[in-house]
Amino acid sequence: MPNFFEKLESLIEKGNDAHAKKWHNWAGNVVVEPESIFHPSSLQDLKEIVKKAKKNGKKIRCVAEGHTWSSLSVTKDYLVIVRNLDQIQVEKSEKYGWTVTAEAGATIKQIDDVLRNHKPPLAFDSMTVLNSVRASGVVATGSHGARTRGATIPDEAVTLQIVTDDGELHEFSDEKDPLEMRAARINLGLFGIIYKVTWRVQPLFNLRMIDFQLPIKSWLNPATLKEFVEKSDSVEIFYWPFNEGEFDPNDDKIWVKQWLRTDDPVTNSQTELGVKRVFDDLGTKFGDRLYEFIVKCPEGTPHLSNLLWKAGPASKPKNVVLQAPDAIHYQAGIDNVPCEDLEFVFKVDEDFANVVEEFNHIVNTVYAYANKGKFPMNLTAEMRITRASSSLLAPGFDEDPNAIYCFMEVLSIRNTPGWEEFSSGFATRWMEKYKARPHWAKYWEYVPGIKPYLHEILGERLQMFERIRSKYDANKIFFDNKSLEEVFYGAPNSKKALK
Repeated sequence: MPNFFEKLESLIEKGNDAHAKKWHNWAGNVVVEPESIFHPSSLQDLKEIVKKAKKNGKKIRCVAEGHTWSSLSVTKDYLVIVRNLDQIQVEKSEKYGWTVTAEAGATIKQIDDVLRNHKPPLAFDSMTVLNSVRASGVVATGSHGARTRGATIPDEAVTLQIVTDDGELHEFSDEKDPLEMRAARINLGLFGIIYKVTWRVQPLFNLRMIDFQLPIKSWLNPATLKEFVEKSDSVEIFYWPFNEGEFDPNDDKIWVKQWLRTDDPVTNSQTELGVKRVFDDLGTKFGDRLYEFIVKCPEGTPHLSNLLWKAGPASKPKNVVLQAPDAIHYQAGIDNVPCEDLEFVFKVDEDFANVVEEFNHIVNTVYAYANKGKFPMNLTAEMRITRASSSLLAPGFDEDPNAIYCFMEVLSIRNTPGWEEFSSGFATRWMEKYKARPHWAKYWEYVPGIKPYLHEILGERLQMFERIRSKYDANKIFFDNKSLEEVFYGAPNSKKALK
């Protein structure tokens, strides 16, 4: 009878990309050629991978869908791709009411489908726009939605099951140890291999989704924005550069999306929504061809951006009622357009003045570059407003659960000339003015001075996290990332380091 190490060898050649020797992330900026790639299908597989790594002195990093930009999954040793772990179970507990437990590789769409077909039908309170991302990825990286009264998606997790460096399964929860759970929720893959995530969910509800296209200069002011956020269930605000075609920031508009909970019946059938998603997907694939042109001929950015604005946001329905999953995942095909994405998080001033100031600064900077014949932003700027997170490594961490944070990001097509200089300018500004932190899954490692900055600013929380992490991975089997090493322990020759 073969021992478990022999059985383990068969796992290396499992999965849709079974014969691949390399892995690359969705954005295409990270390529990994590890010693071995594993495709586990069970808890036992996970345990055996860890035991094999310990025996051979190897490191482990994991990947779910790979919709990241940072180097979190980079390793030269063992890469574990969890997509084959996709079982889902719905239960009702005395403490949390309805919950859903998903294995690490279950997509959000798979979970949504199980919840919607449950009796009674259920739904997440908030979630990412993309429904192709997977359970472990949205938790480990601190992903978020747009709900103004919610925090990050990991904050809704009630238990995490993780295979740690002893090759055994450990469960984390607030009941067992609230501080350890605050560390485990956003763990960046440093605790071990996530096996299952359990979230609280609620009865399926409807959302009225309203789209506005409004003049930036007259609508975007602190009083208006604050009132709008406070009366909305969720809000997203986008800016497409040069969208009115007059090459004047005073003429441009923003796309404002608002969601409101409602008891009104849905206005679109599932068939209609399915057709719309097909056309959205085709539209983004066509748009990707146009964006290939814009990277090669950046001087065409104002004209193409204006065209896509008129064909996209400016043409969308103004007012519809949808079931929550359809409203939250309102856009299909956005992952057809590989892009650059920098996202930072900062605390919102009581009067919202700093949010308005920074969004206007993005618009003005776009035009300042354009006046020099440079067009480093050709997609969009975006902001979302949420409550603070209690997770130790959350970019929107705050001891006050009612504190409000802004997630602000700028996006351009992959390989757009000048994007790094352009976007890092915002990062530097937000770090200096607001002690802003990056979304771990997005681009951030290229920002000048970012690693020693994070080492300093995370301070005591980083030390708390490290004490807990080392309890479950004393030999650093899961710590195989140079960027995180510099964030945690200080840059080479730094006088400051964790103790």
